[in-house]
Amino acid sequence: MKLKLPPPILFLLGIALIACLPAFPLPFSTAVRIGLCGALLLIGAVFAAAGFFAFIRQKTTLSPQSPERSSTLVTDGIFRISRNPMYLSLVIWLTAWAIWRESPLGLIVIILFVLYLTYFQIKPEEQALERKFGRVFLQYKQSVRRWI
Repeated sequence: MKLKLPPPILFLLGIALIACLPAFPLPFSTAVRIGLCGALLLIGAVFAAAGFFAFIRQKTTLSPQSPERSSTLVTDGIFRISRNPMYLSLVIWLTAWAIWRESPLGLIVIILFVLYLTYFQIKPEEQALERKFGRVFLQYKQSVRRWI
């Protein structure tokens, strides 16, 4: 599978873009902002770690560049909630960063991140998994949402 921009690089680009956007004071205190960002970082970490360890436990590839090398279709644990928990964690972390930076315009970056990831990463992955796992993947795809 040919990627235009790997997800970790895309995430770092999103972080950089949000950092460059102007800040506008948000309508809540610094303490609330810290608590909200902390909660989002923790939730993102749970999704990322649960997805990572599910792949390790199933002994399948973690490489976003080669989903066709998947030895197992992981459908348990966090993958019952989201088909893409590790990508979802990146979206959650970008959201925390935009809140921390007090950048409502960061929402535009997050939307572009989700659209790019969906069309240039996730959909090609899904096609590769459908070729590899056939009807089993199609049933999984119908029962679990792409994001959440």
